[in-house]
Amino acid sequence: MPPHNLNIRKATLQDCAVILHHRRSMFRDMGEGTPEELDQVVLDSAPWLAAALADGSYQGWLAEDGQGNDGQGRVVAGGGVLISAWPPRPRDSNARRAVIFNVYTEPEFRRKGLARELMLLMIQWLREQGFRSAVLHASDAGRHLYQTMGFQSTNEMRLQLD
Repeated sequence: MPPHNLNIRKATLQDCAVILHHRRSMFRDMGEGTPEELDQVVLDSAPWLAAALADGSYQGWLAEDGQGNDGQGRVVAGGGVLISAWPPRPRDSNARRAVIFNVYTEPEFRRKGLARELMLLMIQWLREQGFRSAVLHASDAGRHLYQTMGFQSTNEMRLQLD
């Protein structure tokens, strides 16, 4: 049950703008990128996100507080899962990979359990879809939450090629 009588719903193609807002805000809050770079991330991500929502490779969940100016809920938090082809490996024969990302809560709604609730919904959905594992990249602010939910650090490394 969402905290504070908030409604959690699946994201649709009409939610692209709010998902991109969350993505930009997440990077901003982590100190990643200049305002101009973050604006470019939104522009570059928009066509991909629209296609991924349309073909189902991106599954998103959004929490609304019911306080929008148009009588609709205002989205105050969200998260998503990217499903992509991935070769099977030991203990996981699934030929798909699930990456959880875009987990973001508006500042005034933080520390109320929304991110945990969204994570629980995404994890349950992944189990129902037959996934045996999921990965994510944790911000400093989110690391503790993910650790309390059983996520463990792995051996992934990154090389920046520019």
